Amino acid sequence: MTHYDVAVIGAGAAGLAAGLTLQAAGKSFIVLEARDRIGGRAFTDTATLGLPFDCGAHWLHAASQNPFTTIADRLGFAYNDKISWADVVRMGKGGPLPDAVQAEAVDYIIDVLTRISEVREDVPFSAYLEPGNRWNPLMDQIIGQITSHAPESCSTLDAARYVDEGGDFPVKDGYGALVARNAAGLPVTLATPVSRIDWSGPQVRVETERGTVTASTIILAVPINVLIADGIRFDPALPAELVRAFHDCPMGVSEKLAVLLDKPIEGFGHIYGDVIFEDPAKRPFNLHINPFGRPLLVSHMGGSYGAEMERLSDDAMMALAMEAMVEAFGSGIKTRVVKALRTHWASDPYALGGYSHAKPGKAASRLSFQEPVGDRIVLAGEHCSIPFYSTVHGAHLSGIAAADKAIGLI
Repeated sequence: MTHYDVAVIGAGAAGLAAGLTLQAAGKSFIVLEARDRIGGRAFTDTATLGLPFDCGAHWLHAASQNPFTTIADRLGFAYNDKISWADVVRMGKGGPLPDAVQAEAVDYIIDVLTRISEVREDVPFSAYLEPGNRWNPLMDQIIGQITSHAPESCSTLDAARYVDEGGDFPVKDGYGALVARNAAGLPVTLATPVSRIDWSGPQVRVETERGTVTASTIILAVPINVLIADGIRFDPALPAELVRAFHDCPMGVSEKLAVLLDKPIEGFGHIYGDVIFEDPAKRPFNLHINPFGRPLLVSHMGGSYGAEMERLSDDAMMALAMEAMVEAFGSGIKTRVVKALRTHWASDPYALGGYSHAKPGKAASRLSFQEPVGDRIVLAGEHCSIPFYSTVHGAHLSGIAAADKAIGLI
């Protein structure tokens, strides 16, 4: 049985950052990953569509503070630092909606999000929506994209603590590819799910399908919904207070659909948009148009709407997407579809969701993830970051902090 100073469970952004930090510190460590690849929910698929497509994370959020912005510059990864709210367009009736309608939507969106970001009370996002406002369905969709939850399930105080400064930039060749490149050379043991962690003795025993390793301490860098679902068994059980905190900050649903076209949509640059149907019974449909000039239409579906979409069959999903594409660009779009790719993070056993957000009244629960458990277990992941939760760089920074804590415990 091999013994290490630290065993890192999970090779997403947090686990990779922890491994790199331990490597630089000269500690003995092992990184165990259940998948046959690294990156977790930061994953760039280049094979399915013949183009790089980020199945999960794709924004350099809070770009001026995000360490991956500097890493991207160092590694030669291009990103779009010009895109902004001004590039978001609402589509309908075969093209962009009138300017006055666009302005009305933007004013409401900015007003709601600004008020939520400034509050210091722990109540649901839905408390800040105007009853009966015509843009509430779009607001529901946008909140779902931001938080992966429905407005009634999100804590305003958790959101107010989030830091989002310096722009949000998509990465041309993929954020997932950037995360993987940054970790090139880091030894990771792939296709090795951890089934049980025994921390009852002086050493931690980590049991996998390929054998058992021991470590002085471990870094637990797996998605919070996997912990909620008891995807790993702990002996003894984790403290009840910590388990309650997991349930207070669950991951919601964040899914994507990418549609490959024969050529880019004419008359549009690289923009984000939403299809607004004339029929108010039909929900808005998000569309990212011509990313980096490529012939793609990408839809991001989060929250309760994303949960509904994730359960649909491929045919039903494409039928909805086609209806939205026709509403935005006319019936001629029907003949231009080449191939499609959709995600299923919510049912992926090693993810089980999008990203975390505290429930209303439970923002303080995120503080529970900061301290080591029994001087042998350190938590890492986007759910551990108070100012940058739900992001790749939040996970990355939490991995560095977790490694430093683990080194201090050895």
